[in-house]
Amino acid sequence: MTKTIVKDDFDSANEVPSNWVKWNTVGDDKIFGTLMRKMKGENAYKPGEMVENYEIKADYGSFHNVDEKKNLIETPITINLGEIWSVGGKDGIAKQMANVKIGQKLGFKYIDEKVSRTKGHQPAKLIKVFTPKNDDGSYKMDEEWLAQDDMASAIKDF
Repeated sequence: MTKTIVKDDFDSANEVPSNWVKWNTVGDDKIFGTLMRKMKGENAYKPGEMVENYEIKADYGSFHNVDEKKNLIETPITINLGEIWSVGGKDGIAKQMANVKIGQKLGFKYIDEKVSRTKGHQPAKLIKVFTPKNDDGSYKMDEEWLAQDDMASAIKDF
């Protein structure tokens, strides 16, 4: 008699981890890659308020996470080439992203903190957006990604 092995596809070993970049270490936390999508979502800190979030096809990067007690984990999470990561939006980022196009190369870096205007609140995390240029002054685009058939139609719809 053959024994049948039952595989549980919903085992915790198969769980997909969160792909949101976290900002916990000034100067070290960053991601660089291709802007794939801008999407609206509810602000996690202000229910009912919508923010623009960003989906990035990574070239490289890393960031630090915190444990359940909000202690910094010293070993950074490495962002690898080709992985898809999301960056949460906020007003400061949205203003910088206003003219960034889908398919454009860009980077986000946690550069500083600013004391909160509201007593007792955490400092504001200042995230800077970087958009490198070609020698001719045009912005770098991910031509290989843009050349994909389904990308051309997705960009037209955007």
